[in-house]
Amino acid sequence: MSKALESLVASFGGDVETLAATRLFVLLLLGGVLALFVRMLYVRFSRSVSDRESFGAVFVPLTVATVLVISVVKSSLALSLGLVGALSIVRFRAAIKDPEELVYLFFCIAVGLSLGANLIVTAMVGLVVFTLFVIVQQRVKMKTGRHNLLLTISGDDEAFFGDGSRSVQQQIDGALGSYEIQRFEYEDGQVQFRATVRPESSEEITAMMADLQKKLPGCQLSYVNLDNLL
Repeated sequence: MSKALESLVASFGGDVETLAATRLFVLLLLGGVLALFVRMLYVRFSRSVSDRESFGAVFVPLTVATVLVISVVKSSLALSLGLVGALSIVRFRAAIKDPEELVYLFFCIAVGLSLGANLIVTAMVGLVVFTLFVIVQQRVKMKTGRHNLLLTISGDDEAFFGDGSRSVQQQIDGALGSYEIQRFEYEDGQVQFRATVRPESSEEITAMMADLQKKLPGCQLSYVNLDNLL
């Protein structure tokens, strides 16, 4: 790409500074395009319960900013040290709750680093391999037939904390089997229990909900299929 840019800039009578600016513009533009593709992968294949559209919107500015920073500091040790000092005083308050979100952010940074270092082929190869693994993992998951559900059970505190065989906790353990608690809230005598369960078929989902409704008549039940949540 460098030789092609040199020829193009030379044809317009540009100098070295113009060539550097043109190269930076192309790298920033390419970084934005690749980040848009990563965002598409995230929205389509991610299992995160966050707002995917909103979270994926940061991929493009993050990648472009990384390309710009690396392009500026790669040729100067003083600028590199200054960047380390500047980042040491930055405090990030946004919590990343899902490890999958962190993976996508880290990959966007990796793409930006590669492009900023003028390693375009490396960035492209990395994106291809990353995409293949994401798609293959999704296909394998679909073949297993398991569903990823977020189950919510709401009711009064007596039902949840009562003693005896009718307590909600015992009924949940018996009906769900294996599950992972996501949230347990208590407010004004009302309790909300959220857990992820992974039944193997739609019939198992129906049977599970029917069993819970029978065992917990005083509670409200709902579930969301996280695999199809957009």
